[in-house]
Amino acid sequence: EDHFLVMQTTSDSIDKLPQIFAVPTTVSPAILMVSDGMGGAAAGEVASLMAVNTVAEWFKSSENEFSDPITAIDDALQQANRNIIEYAKTHQGKYGMGATGTLAVVFGKRLVIGQVGDSRAYLIRNNAIRQLTRDQSFVNQLVEAGKITEEEAEIHPRRNIILQALGNEEKLDVVISEEELQSGDKLLLCSDGLSGMIPKNELLEIVTASSDIASTTAQLIQRANELGGIDNITVVCASWNDEPA
Repeated sequence: EDHFLVMQTTSDSIDKLPQIFAVPTTVSPAILMVSDGMGGAAAGEVASLMAVNTVAEWFKSSENEFSDPITAIDDALQQANRNIIEYAKTHQGKYGMGATGTLAVVFGKRLVIGQVGDSRAYLIRNNAIRQLTRDQSFVNQLVEAGKITEEEAEIHPRRNIILQALGNEEKLDVVISEEELQSGDKLLLCSDGLSGMIPKNELLEIVTASSDIASTTAQLIQRANELGGIDNITVVCASWNDEPA
């Protein structure tokens, strides 16, 4: 089971919103996240829900006012990791549960992403798509070592093995990446239920075909289902413009 978070820290509400969001560059900060659970259906759902809820509460807390998004992202995901580990220790049948966590924080035109696992972030700009995150997975290690191709990785029998997850180990390495946003940029966060089904060039075609974020998101989910939809599909799509919406 996957869960996602969309929030602005100026709001008192924390909502599990429809899987669409558009934010102008003048509204800041904004927080977006996807989390894909693992460890059995029930345990995975608990883990991913705990991940997004912990992050939401962390950013909502007045004690956690922050000016450094890198530290904030690391602290929030580390807290989610601790909470899931503690829950698994004290609840029968939850041993081994965990979740990915890909968390994006936007300050004006500064985008900072923290990643644990293999849920991806893509940037779509000027009719081109670029993956901002690196899959923390067994097969991606093989790809980067030149031992298999990206095409071989897509059908590799161990493609679902990830190297770290929230809730699996007390030592967590949150991988940070940064980007300066431009007007017209779109950001796509997704679980492997989407990225594992739709080729990158087709993702680009769908995202650039319409300026309507809601329509884009619906088409992405529909296309992943048409191609087999073998896993839970979670998508958060955001767009940036110079003028407030």
